[in-house]
Amino acid sequence: MVTMRILRSVALVVTVVACHRSSDVDGVYLSGNGSGVFFPCDSANVMFMVPDSGLAAQSHAVAASPGDPLFVRLRGVKRRSGSIYDGRRWFQVEQVLKIRRRASGECPKVAQSASTVLPS
Repeated sequence: MVTMRILRSVALVVTVVACHRSSDVDGVYLSGNGSGVFFPCDSANVMFMVPDSGLAAQSHAVAASPGDPLFVRLRGVKRRSGSIYDGRRWFQVEQVLKIRRRASGECPKVAQSASTVLPS
């Protein structure tokens, strides 16, 4: 009986961990005050909120000016909150693999999406 309970608990933990597997993503990051937004290169119409003050601080050191779009490669977990139909997307950063100024032509489909959140 105890063995079955342990096996069920282990199976539940494995399932939960598998659902929240880390992934590496490339995209454009725009910093705000202690957080920012991230647009993946492969999904131009998707925006993730990134509440990571460490990444925001790094971006301020790299950016030429505040709000400057930067190219980043992040490792972390994609999350969603709110309604299954209209929830917010979040990206929980585990590691910043790369952060630099965005090169010309890099993530070209993101330019339109990013411009909608830039201050005018």
